[in-house]
Amino acid sequence: MSATTLPIQALNDDFRLTDLHRRPKISKGLDAVLSRAAGRLKGGRRTQRRILEEARRIDQASREYSAWSPERLQGELASVRAAFRMRGERSREILPLAIGLIQESVQRTLGYRPYPVQLAGVLALQEGFVAEMSTGEGKTVTIAMAAVLRGWSGFPTHVITANDYLASRDAQIMAPLFRWCDVKVGCVTGEMEPQARRLGWSQDVTYTTAKEALADFLRDRIALGSQQSFQRRLILGALGDPTRTPRGIAMRGVHTAIVDEADNVLIDEAVTPLIISRQEPNAPFAQACRFAIGIAARLEKDVDYATEETFRTVRFLRDIEECIRTARQELGEHPFSGVYFQKDLVRQALVAKEFFHRDRQYVVEDGKVVIVDESTGRKMPMRTWSAGLHQLVEAKEGLEMTPVQETQARLSFQRYFRFHKVFAGMTGTGKEAAGEFWHIYGVPVLAIPNHRPSRRRVLPLRLFRTHAAKLEAILDEVAAVHATGRPVLIGTRNVHASEELATRLAARGLACKVVNAIRQAEEAEVIAIAGRSGAVTVATNMAGRGTDILLPREVEAIGGLHVIASECHSSSRIDRQLFGRSARQGDQGSAVPFACLEDDLLRQHLPIPILKLSSFLLELAPALSRRLGQILVGTAQWLAQRKDFQSRFQVQETDTWLDDSLSFSRDDVN
Repeated sequence: MSATTLPIQALNDDFRLTDLHRRPKISKGLDAVLSRAAGRLKGGRRTQRRILEEARRIDQASREYSAWSPERLQGELASVRAAFRMRGERSREILPLAIGLIQESVQRTLGYRPYPVQLAGVLALQEGFVAEMSTGEGKTVTIAMAAVLRGWSGFPTHVITANDYLASRDAQIMAPLFRWCDVKVGCVTGEMEPQARRLGWSQDVTYTTAKEALADFLRDRIALGSQQSFQRRLILGALGDPTRTPRGIAMRGVHTAIVDEADNVLIDEAVTPLIISRQEPNAPFAQACRFAIGIAARLEKDVDYATEETFRTVRFLRDIEECIRTARQELGEHPFSGVYFQKDLVRQALVAKEFFHRDRQYVVEDGKVVIVDESTGRKMPMRTWSAGLHQLVEAKEGLEMTPVQETQARLSFQRYFRFHKVFAGMTGTGKEAAGEFWHIYGVPVLAIPNHRPSRRRVLPLRLFRTHAAKLEAILDEVAAVHATGRPVLIGTRNVHASEELATRLAARGLACKVVNAIRQAEEAEVIAIAGRSGAVTVATNMAGRGTDILLPREVEAIGGLHVIASECHSSSRIDRQLFGRSARQGDQGSAVPFACLEDDLLRQHLPIPILKLSSFLLELAPALSRRLGQILVGTAQWLAQRKDFQSRFQVQETDTWLDDSLSFSRDDVN
């Protein structure tokens, strides 16, 4: 007997009876080429036309429901809900009726009627696509409508958002719709106590983040111990074994996931595994870390060691053991034991010195190193770097070192989401990662057109030789646009860049608001007023995830929001996310990217001779900057994305290799 043949009510009553779904292995070689072609075909124009036509028919048919009394509407909803609960995946023939009823429910509970393109988004999510809907097109209510359908099934349905704020906000905003449709909704956020987390997971639909879902999943696997196997639990239950119900289990199980901002969760966040660990005090190791940092401070780049910025690695150019002996004499310490341990720790200390910088990769708060997500600019206070790197960064900053973490369980986000039987997502920028969505997760990307045509003007990229020249040009651009009364949003890659730009703007007499990892508390308020006339906002990539920039009429009349990308990112998809802050829902707006030859993207991914030649060409013929910038940035982004994909694929390979050895997954292998 399998999980899918059990009565729905049994699955709803016993959260432990939902077993892990096994997606097919990731294809390689020629199979991968054929698989990618199949993914493009499945998410192609033919599918798009079919779903849009069905959405228009649903919208037209549902208009008669507006004349129904509340009692009749809720009676029909109850009938459809019962059909979904009993028939599960076989409910396709009543899906148009169900979506039409939910559309009318949105009108009565939230005060607006979803557009046909939003209904198309619901259909795409129901069919297991990653739906690409532009920023401002109503992704939040679209996901909620799809979650109602999945919540009716009785299986655990998890809506994955980008952060705790959005999880709690969306659950609260959409609560009237869920109540009207007789679906219980809750949320799980990082600050919740275990009892509140259990309550949140017990609902039909749970809003949460990928980190919280995966962390509780791993904790539950540890608590289940030898009872992780579905078949074993079933046998113990039949035998009436009282030990089959372990204590401390939080989740009902893993079945359905709808991922908002899917590119951020499944692509940008997918590389680093989440690790459940316990602290083990180790004073000798802490002393060794301080000594290694002392040695690293004495070594010279390109004399004692060389760096490879693309992969953040270090190699020694001279005998490191001699350097260690010299440092011992100078520092009067002898904390090391073992030649390989010495060399590895010093190499890791050099990595901390060269590639991990304050207000870029991390910030320091209350005497602690807090990691900053380089793709979003958000703080990740519950995460630590592995292999001693976190302790070495703390030693570099002169902070008290956290104890060494002993791993109890680990799993990547990629692997976790591949466990779900029903899986779909939504994002504003999915087409660039369509191949990876299909290759890794088996989910095609389907583009949903805007309700109104986009009026955004993306101006040509402006390339400069030096960072100083680029910064002056950005300040001039801000001043010129600000003089017209239009609001300006400037996107930066890290905290340091945002603070530097804010300081330079203030020196020019231009007041601005700043949103970054050390000013995160006011994010929603600052972004919400960033569309007012004359507003200047500087923000890291966190800008606007889930928060609308509303434009007054007078701003729309003079051209709308102007977005400036102060530096191109490793993926054009992230640049497009920033540009998507302007010209929402058919408004006017514009965007312009800036770059220079000293940017991290170009410096880390292009050969030095190419950069030197480009600098010469820019000085000789400035008119070449537009075309040259497109070539350089496009090439660097392609190389960076290829490297990132290889890293994510390697994580998946590692998870597969570990599948037979880690306690949280061993008993689930068929």
